[in-house]
Amino acid sequence: MSRLVGIVACLALLGCSEARIAEVRVVDPGSEVALTPGQAVAVRDADLKLRFIAVTADSRCPRDVTCVWAGEVKVQLEIQQASQPAAQAEVREGESTSAGVWTVTLVRVEPQPASTAKIAPQDYRATLKIDKAG
Repeated sequence: MSRLVGIVACLALLGCSEARIAEVRVVDPGSEVALTPGQAVAVRDADLKLRFIAVTADSRCPRDVTCVWAGEVKVQLEIQQASQPAAQAEVREGESTSAGVWTVTLVRVEPQPASTAKIAPQDYRATLKIDKAG
């Protein structure tokens, strides 16, 4: 009987974690939103959803080092508009991509690298700003 209780408890916890992953926050146009890898947002009163997939490149100069070149960081986003299939876009920090009538800007990526530690993929945070183009 205790084995059955353990199995049911595990399944219940798994169900909760799946529900949490599927959650999509709703944000207002023009606001900044910080996402962790896998997190998604929907824009209020628009048929637009964005998901931060991962950091695809990070050559930024570590904060504890003096560099000749500042480097760059790129993230992979999934963009879904209305009932269209989701599209992927790679965006550099400080740059934007278009999504129909929307402009998605990668404002910043945190944390800043340090020479003494490697950043785990799940520790990244991408801050996006979603504005109506024009």
